[in-house]
Amino acid sequence: MDKDATLVSAGAVDVAMSYRSDIPGDSGLTIQIYAEVDGQETELLRFDCFTNAPHYHYAPGQDSGERVMLDATAVGDPLAWTLECFERGRLRAMVERAGYAKVAAALDEDAFQAALPAVGDKARALVAQHAS
Repeated sequence: MDKDATLVSAGAVDVAMSYRSDIPGDSGLTIQIYAEVDGQETELLRFDCFTNAPHYHYAPGQDSGERVMLDATAVGDPLAWTLECFERGRLRAMVERAGYAKVAAALDEDAFQAALPAVGDKARALVAQHAS
């Protein structure tokens, strides 16, 4: 998946966002976490805040990748859940679980937290653009 123009740099990682409407029977915001790994820009995590089947991925596109479905009944709004996860400081642990320990160790939590208002604003604006 290509990075969208809606990109926020946050220290060792970049946050890219796009609205997906190419999923049969579903649509919603996608938030991707990128970093440089061994000289290559790599997608570490992806949060698919879809209407019908919200989920997130550890190491998307990798053989070792894992998809975790969200229980919409328990979670409620998947975008709000994702942003709260970031606000609670869970990014480092999630990046490490995805298999990127060096990136996790280099993650600047202060820089990431400082970028979160811009991430939230851009994410909500993208969702609003596609609201019917």
